[in-house]
Amino acid sequence: MQEIYIIYDSNVEAFAKSVESEMSERENCIVLGSLAITADEQHKTLSNVERICRFLMSKGADRNARLLAVGGGVTTDLVGFAAGIYKRGVTFDSFPTTILSQVDAAIGGKNGVNLDGVKNVLGTFLDPKEVYVSSEPLYTLGMEAFLSGAGEMLKTFIIADRSKYEDTVSIFSRLHSEGYTQKAKEAAINALEPLISAAGKIKDRIVRKDPKDLKVRRVLNLGHTYAHAIEWWQHTPEGEKSLAAAGRTPFSHGEAVAIGTIRAAELSERDGIAAKGLKDRLEADFKSCGLPTELPCSVSELMPAFVNDKKVEDDTVDFIYIKDIGKVVIRKKDISDII
Repeated sequence: MQEIYIIYDSNVEAFAKSVESEMSERENCIVLGSLAITADEQHKTLSNVERICRFLMSKGADRNARLLAVGGGVTTDLVGFAAGIYKRGVTFDSFPTTILSQVDAAIGGKNGVNLDGVKNVLGTFLDPKEVYVSSEPLYTLGMEAFLSGAGEMLKTFIIADRSKYEDTVSIFSRLHSEGYTQKAKEAAINALEPLISAAGKIKDRIVRKDPKDLKVRRVLNLGHTYAHAIEWWQHTPEGEKSLAAAGRTPFSHGEAVAIGTIRAAELSERDGIAAKGLKDRLEADFKSCGLPTELPCSVSELMPAFVNDKKVEDDTVDFIYIKDIGKVVIRKKDISDII
């Protein structure tokens, strides 16, 4: 009998309960407990991992336990991290509930948490046994979650599939122009389902070539050097003050990736990797989808995050350049040159 423990984002409680009901009906499974967590970047910490482990201890979970992560990327990261260290490792499954997690965060086995605001500086490698993708929870998503998913999907297709990039731009542009009505969201989700599957397969294919993120897999970091720095900056006192003055909420991960991708396109043109006009093309596409494209601060303000980025080695980073939509290359780049 498989002993199941469900850890879920409190925002998707209804879907988590349906997952619990489904698991309880299986002959070889018994659900022994569930735990709601707050799943956002501020709570993506070791203390929340410890909370999950204490919950498991309180329930008497042993090494045969199986954890079910129900939520977005923060949830799957936290649960994957906890599964990797609890009693030296237990198994887990993922039920990603956002577009971003279905195309990126729940795939590949990298489970990270933040330390002092620095993104994913602590982490483990542990693949979920199963990833269950359902469109059901997507119908409850708000605009921010759609935009975050758009940023990651477009990044993925810039890496590997020009045609699907153009299809994705078309769908999100239409959704943005129609104002995120329920009817517009339903039409978008129906159109996005095969593209979500395609994006997930692209990531899975790349990960299988380089499971420990030593070389080829790093193409998936397109836009992330700046994205992680933006995510750090916006939770500093200066960043919070600046965002408040601009009257906007913090950028989601996908929005930060969108900004970082435009910056990568700019540097690709500057360094002769891409033809002139790439940045303008991507910027126009992203804006049509409602995505931000401008850095919210000076590049020098991001310096502390660049220096502490886990991808930096000997003051250099494997920077992802865009040759054209559908093709990228990795080049060593000095952090000072990024600034």
